[in-house]
Amino acid sequence: MPANARLIAALAAGLYLLTSLAPAQAISAREKDFEDWRLRCERKSDNDPERCFIMQIAKTLKDKRDILRIGVRYPESEKPAMVFLTLPLGVYLPGGLLLQIDEGEILNIPLEICLANGCHTRMALEGPLLKTLKVGHQATLTFYDSRQQKITVPVSLAGFTAAYAALK
Repeated sequence: MPANARLIAALAAGLYLLTSLAPAQAISAREKDFEDWRLRCERKSDNDPERCFIMQIAKTLKDKRDILRIGVRYPESEKPAMVFLTLPLGVYLPGGLLLQIDEGEILNIPLEICLANGCHTRMALEGPLLKTLKVGHQATLTFYDSRQQKITVPVSLAGFTAAYAALK
């Protein structure tokens, strides 16, 4: 398969997973809050398996408006969980997304694709990143708008460990 075809297939799979984080037209759903994180499990029909994810919608520091959606789910049972992030349109793409947990190391995450509903990226949730999220208090996500002005978004980690455990 040519490299471009593989990239398109990977992006299509990622888009499918991203759309699965949005509230679907579910025949049944259940939700439970774990402090600042919400677990949502839903079925699209009685015959479908239940699909679960945890999520949080983060707000800007300045004017407290919804600016970033962060979700975690297992796209495949034998693979690690994935973190999916959605930012608004109009972000400065070369700046990517910066993630810092408490006062730890800053991780630069490239944005993968922008669609009508925002700009998206994802990454595997395993190893040191997972451990740090479980013991952390706050994640700070930073990106830049189209004028290259910094936007800083705090994400509470209160309840993350319990929500993540319930996700399994």
